[in-house]
Amino acid sequence: MRRSTEAALAAVLTLILGVGFWLFTGESIGNGQTDIAVVIEFDEAAAARGQTLARDTGCLACHTVDGTPGTGPTWKGLAGSSRPLESGETVTADDAYLTLSIVDPNAQVVEGFNPVMPTDYAQNLTDDEVSDLVEYIKSLGS
Repeated sequence: MRRSTEAALAAVLTLILGVGFWLFTGESIGNGQTDIAVVIEFDEAAAARGQTLARDTGCLACHTVDGTPGTGPTWKGLAGSSRPLESGETVTADDAYLTLSIVDPNAQVVEGFNPVMPTDYAQNLTDDEVSDLVEYIKSLGS
């Protein structure tokens, strides 16, 4: 009985150390790779409205949706990502950040980009339209 208890304790300790290593370094122990897919949930109908709005209001003249560089940051993979800012801070591109970037584009300028988005852009948008744009950005993956 004592030997099985010791074996179980050793297995638990190994598991704890392995998880601790992974949490600290983000790397797996051994030869395998650890890929974590982040799933961003979004409202499909709102995203479709946001896509139309982005096209019709000119957003896509500066923001790409395929990952290529543009005048503004690409929207592909933006939602949920870590964004380095000109201020030296880093933020997560969550709903609040995405909304703020639309309604007050100079509040948190992404490192490497100039603050050229018109600050009055959102004055022509309803709150629902801003939300639709956020849902569209979220639909482009993380």
